[in-house]
Amino acid sequence: MCRLFALSADQPVTARFWLLDAPYSLRLQSRHNADGTGIGWIDETGAALVAKRPVAAYASDRFEHTATSLTARTMIAHIRLSSGTSSERENTHPFLMNGIVMAHNGVLHVTDQLRDRVRELGTADLVQGTTDSEWMCALIAGEVARREADRSLRRVVVPADALEPTLDASAPAEPTPDLSATPTPTDPAAVRDRDRALHDGLVAALAWTARHVPVYSANLLVARDHHLYALRLPATNELWVLDRPAGAVADEALDQASATLRARSDDLRDVHSVVVASEPMDDDESWHLLEDGELLHVDPDGIVTSEKPLPALAHPLGLEDLGLSAAASQAHAAQVRENAERKARRKAA
Repeated sequence: MCRLFALSADQPVTARFWLLDAPYSLRLQSRHNADGTGIGWIDETGAALVAKRPVAAYASDRFEHTATSLTARTMIAHIRLSSGTSSERENTHPFLMNGIVMAHNGVLHVTDQLRDRVRELGTADLVQGTTDSEWMCALIAGEVARREADRSLRRVVVPADALEPTLDASAPAEPTPDLSATPTPTDPAAVRDRDRALHDGLVAALAWTARHVPVYSANLLVARDHHLYALRLPATNELWVLDRPAGAVADEALDQASATLRARSDDLRDVHSVVVASEPMDDDESWHLLEDGELLHVDPDGIVTSEKPLPALAHPLGLEDLGLSAAASQAHAAQVRENAERKARRKAA
C-alpha cells in the first residue's frame, strides 16, 4: 500500500533521517511502493510547493538530493503503490490544490455523486489524473474554498499553465509555488478566519465522504500555513505519530545503528518535532497509533490536538469489494512480512 510521512517542527530542518537513513525510512519502504515519489512543503513565506515524479524513491537521485537539501518546518512525503491507475506524474502524490498540500493512502470509490459534488464546489478542474485520491483532495479544496468565500477571504485565480517542480534531475532548482492559493492574511482576525476555513472545510469534506462515498481506507495528510492535519479512517490501515520534545533525553532515538546502518540526525535533536507515518520508522517506544476516525492537528506553534468529528462510514468496503489491483495494493504481504522480520532482528541484536 502507499506510505505516508509528515513532519512538523518548530524551526526549519531537513527530514533526511526519516526519508533516507532511519531503520524503516521512506526510501527503504519504497522498494515495495515503487510507482511514484513526492514531497510537498510549506516554505518560510507560507507558500506551498510540491516536487514529485512517477519513480521509486530508492531509484531517484533527485529524491535523495531533495531529502538532504530541503529545509522546512512543515512537509509531507508520499510513496505510491498504484491501486490500478497508471504511473504518471498526474497520479503521483502529494497533490497541491489552492495552496493546500494533500496526500492519501487507501481506496475509495469515485462515484457520480462524488464527481457531481466536486463540480458543484467548482474544483473539478483541479483534477488532472485518474486517481480516487485526487477526487477526494479536490473535494477538500472545494469545501475549504466555499468557507473562505463565506468569510470573504480574497482568492487568486490560477493560470492554466501554472507549473509545479518535479523530482526529475532536469527539474529547476527553484520550484514554482501554487499560484491558486488564497493570499495569507496578516490581520489576526483574518488569519483566524483562514485557519477556521481550513479546519471546517476539511471536516465537512471528510464528513461528506463518510456519509456518501464507499471507503476502504482514507488515511490522509493535509498541510497549509504550517498547519498539519492527519486522519486515520477507518482502522483498516495504520497511521502512527511520534511527538518528540526539543532536547529529549532519549536522543538515542535519533542515533540508530544496525549491522548495515548507522544514522544520526543532529538538526532534529534540538527542535520540537511531530512525525506522522504509516508505520513507526525507528524503534522509539514513543510512537503511538492514531485511533479509528481520529483527526490530529499540529498548529504553527507545535501544539498537538486531536478530535473525532466524523460520522461512521455509511458504505465501508472490504478487500473483497475491491478490484484485483486495488486489493493487491492494500494487502502487500511481502512488505508486512519483511518489516516484521527486520524488527525482530533488531530486537534480537
